[in-house]
Amino acid sequence: MVAAWLFVALHVQSAGGCPAAVDVERQLAPLLGDEVAARDVATIVPAPGGAVSLSLADPSGQAIDARTLPPARTCAEQAKAVAVTLAVWEAQLHPEIALALDRLEPAPPLVTPTVVPSVVAVPVRPPSRGLAWTLGAAAAGDRQSGGWAPGARVELGLGPAGRWWRARLALGGVARHQTSLPPGTVSWRRAFVHLGAEADVAAARHWAVVLGAGGLAGVVSISGDGFPVDRSSRSLELGGEVRARMEARLFSLAQGHLDIRPWVGAGVAMWARRQSLDVEGTTSAAALPRLEPMVTLGVDFVW
Repeated sequence: MVAAWLFVALHVQSAGGCPAAVDVERQLAPLLGDEVAARDVATIVPAPGGAVSLSLADPSGQAIDARTLPPARTCAEQAKAVAVTLAVWEAQLHPEIALALDRLEPAPPLVTPTVVPSVVAVPVRPPSRGLAWTLGAAAAGDRQSGGWAPGARVELGLGPAGRWWRARLALGGVARHQTSLPPGTVSWRRAFVHLGAEADVAAARHWAVVLGAGGLAGVVSISGDGFPVDRSSRSLELGGEVRARMEARLFSLAQGHLDIRPWVGAGVAMWARRQSLDVEGTTSAAALPRLEPMVTLGVDFVW
């Protein structure tokens, strides 16, 4: 009824290679649907005799349920059994999820009668979340004074694994802009450091909309050309930046331990100090724009 209620769901992490987290998530897709985002955390740990220990925790780390699944003939069958168990748990927790169990081929029995009583009686420790690192790079187009200039930025992110927010540190720079100031021209360029945070404001299994904001510290280099005496200067600037981007979350390597996320975004930098330009002995004057719109195209690597 309300689309926002579909942003519930599941992040799968596996301590072993059979089944791999990416294989379980592939089996979950037809069960939970493509409009479900990752919030709850499922942890898969190998157990003696080829069995697997499966546990589910909510975003705060509170244990929800746990179960030991018997050995399967293949890793693919084990992934199906884990996916069905997780789908049933999620459907019990979130009635808005419509299961489609009939889309999955018959899987081995989920539990044996001798296993369930002993497992239920044992307290379950919430799985360790750890931290997720993000390394990204982007090409940019910066618009000022009616013209575009190329730019680039490199970013490092850090946040709790499986959560919807992270901190960001970025280094960036923009090539030369130029404006007329008779009898000559003035050009300038900027380099900056961004420190802030970002959050997923809308997400599904294969995409996310991300908003971010932070503070800026930069250096602007200004030089003149065509004046009786050409001069150049550098000065420090402070400001802020807001950003929005659309991420594609389609690719995973190293058995789900490395995600590749291409994205496209836009933002605007706002500089606090007015930078005035004038020519000695004349009335010619101008100022550098304090708003700096920018479009970006980049990719993040998350592990």
